[in-house]
Amino acid sequence: MVAAMSTPMIRSATHADVEVIKTIAVDAEMFDVEEVGFFDEMLGGFFDATLEEHQWLVVEDDGVVVAAANYAPEPFADRMWNLYFIAVTPSRQSRGLGATLIAHIENELTKRGEDVARVLVVETSSTDQYARTPDFYRARGYDEEARIRQFYGPDDDKVVFWKSLSVDERTP
Repeated sequence: MVAAMSTPMIRSATHADVEVIKTIAVDAEMFDVEEVGFFDEMLGGFFDATLEEHQWLVVEDDGVVVAAANYAPEPFADRMWNLYFIAVTPSRQSRGLGATLIAHIENELTKRGEDVARVLVVETSSTDQYARTPDFYRARGYDEEARIRQFYGPDDDKVVFWKSLSVDERTP
């Protein structure tokens, strides 16, 4: 007998997801245990709406939260949004969950219309730990727009990827 495969479900994060999101961030080696405390404040602002427009999503697969993302409008920019965080638990990586999550975010922003969302950017690190990240974004139509040398520290550049959400502005 073949077991039925579940379909991952994307939903808004809840208070019950906070520790799992922090665990995913640590397990994916994006942050150390000592660094993830700031997630409490960011998620708290999402839950109490003091960080208006910030969105936190999780992906549930087989009833377990296995991925998370945070995006919001970029302050002082014209209809530009920033994907501040996206991570998939390592045991579930390379299964399309990150791609599904980012496509969901793009679709949500596109549905809001060009008067609300024009561009989505994402920033990442240039260290070896993120070596596969540029290919992930390029495969989804993102262009490397900027590189700020030594932003995060010596030998650790900030790399910014850009994607238009407007049909008229998309690069061929």
